[in-house]
Amino acid sequence: MQARAGDQVVVKGHRIGEADRKGEVLEARGPDSSGPFLVRWDDSGHATLLFPGTDVVIEHLPAGTVA
Repeated sequence: MQARAGDQVVVKGHRIGEADRKGEVLEARGPDSSGPFLVRWDDSGHATLLFPGTDVVIEHLPAGTVA
């Protein structure tokens, strides 16, 4: 999984009715823009490291967009 600064991260809810958690990728810390990712979460404003699993979706910026 690859991401770049400005991409959106969505962590899908784990239970029925549980909301998805969204955030903005600030930095990709792995090789070749892979995880872990430094993410600023929309709901709290806190920045944390995210090690993506199968419940994570990356919404990429449109081509040519600069974060």
